[in-house]
Parts: sequence; structure tokens; C-alpha cells
Amino acid sequence: MRVMTVNGPVEPSALGVTHCHEHVLVDLRHSLSKFDAILDDEELAVDELHALRSAGGGAVVDMTNAGMGRDVQALRRIALETGLHIIASTGYYTEPYYTQEVYRLPINRLADVMVQELEAGIDDTDIRAGIIAEIGTGRDFITPAEERVFRAAARAQRRTGAAIYTHTYLEQLVLEQLEILRDEGVDPGRVVVGHLGDFRNLDRVYAIAEQGAYLGIDHIGMRVQQTDRQRAKSVARLVRDGFASQLLLSLDICQKSRLQWYGGAGYDYLLAGFVPLLLEEGVEPAVIQTMLVENPARLLAYDC
Repeated sequence: MRVMTVNGPVEPSALGVTHCHEHVLVDLRHSLSKFDAILDDEELAVDELHALRSAGGGAVVDMTNAGMGRDVQALRRIALETGLHIIASTGYYTEPYYTQEVYRLPINRLADVMVQELEAGIDDTDIRAGIIAEIGTGRDFITPAEERVFRAAARAQRRTGAAIYTHTYLEQLVLEQLEILRDEGVDPGRVVVGHLGDFRNLDRVYAIAEQGAYLGIDHIGMRVQQTDRQRAKSVARLVRDGFASQLLLSLDICQKSRLQWYGGAGYDYLLAGFVPLLLEEGVEPAVIQTMLVENPARLLAYDC
């Protein structure tokens, strides 16, 4: 069981502190402010990630997949420059970012595309994806195309063992996502439901946890949805209730305004800013180690 990075497989123990949901390079022009939501400066990415490395970070999962501005050769260069392990993603994000193959290919062929990127390489390179991510749904209902992507992702997961990380909108359709994946035979223990912890009410989060899926508390630093003090309280509550082994913490940086160069907190904020809040809420250092090191290593390891 190893972890597939853009520079090849490594032992899970090599990762260290891991951000399981970030974007190093990304183009989200279809859903966010165009200038702010395009990260395409490779040199700036290196500088920003150096801060994470200096703070004690060891690995980053880049959630940028096909249609979102993915550049795996740049990711390899950035990994070499920073000394970070970077894990690339395969899959399809949300419908505004779908490529035409989502609509033209049968579900099994879509799964073949993901398997190819996991087992052989992305975009005619030898750089392999290490996770199926982030696959998303919108609001109110799951569209037919979104269901096709989820079923294809599930079949790719079953064939490879790689984990799945989902995108949710306002915590909607989270149980419906899991229902599709379970219908395809996916073990919830190989799934992360993303973008949780943004609401006062944690009922949906507990419902996911009780099914055995990982909980992606990955909007840390996004104060428009929730204060980080409250996020820390929510994480502490989940820890007290026995779900520490299912918690994953990240920032989901995907905008210029969140980078240090543009006045934002940067990639090191999780360690420098949020971890102190967890300690103040009584979360033990050993539990923080579980969430930041042990859980990601277990999630990302498979027979690759």
C-alpha cells in the first residue's frame, strides 16, 4: 500500500502533515470571480507553498481535475521546488466544468478514463493521479450527468482502490452522494464527503460519519461561511463523540485573495492559525496528529 504522488509512489509514512483538499493551480472562471479564481502563476505557487513547507507541512492533495486547469507537469516541477509531496486528481468537478466526454462516453468508458489516469498517466505523461477528486453535485437535485460521473468514479474506485473525494454545495445532497456510491459497491471508508462544517447544525455531518465516510472539514479560513472559532468547536465536538479517525482538515485555497501575496492567510494558516484554536478547544496534540497525518496517510494509501 503506497501513495501515488506526481513524482511517483511513496510510503504513506513519508507524507507527514497533509492538506487533503487544496488547489495549487486551478481555473474556476465558470463559477467564481474570473480574476480571483484563476491560479496559474507557477512561481507564485512555489513561493506560497514554501510557507507551508516551512510551517511543517509535508503533502498537498491538489483537487484540480480535467476541465479545471489541471497541469500535472507544473505540479511535478512545483513539488520538486518545494520538497512537498503533491497528489494529483482524476475525475470531473461540477457540470459547468465537464468536458464533452462526460456526455458522449458510456459510464464504463468514463471509468476507463479515470483508471487510465490512475494507472498509466495524465495527458500523455507518466504522471499518475493518486485520488478520484473532486467530484461534485450542485443544489437541490443530482443531475443525470452528475450521476453518470459519480457512477463512473465509483467503478474506477472499485477497480483501483483509490479514494474518492466529493464536492458538495451548502452540504446539500450529501447522503444522496453516498447512496449512489454505495449502490455501486464502494466502501464508505474509501470516500471523503467534502465541504462540511460550515453550519451551526451538525446533523448532516453526523449522518455521514455514522455511515463510515471521512469528513472533509476543508473550508478552514473561509470566514464568509463560518468563523474558524466555531469550526474549531465543531471539530472538538466531533472528536469528543468519537469521530477523530474520520476527520480531515484543509483550506481549499482556490482564489488569489487567499494567498499571502494578495493579503490572504496562505497555505500555512491551517498549522499556524487553526491548530492553535483546536488546542484552545481542548483537542489533544495526539488527536491533531491523527487528523493531519494518520488519517490522510490511511486515506491516500492503496495498491498502486
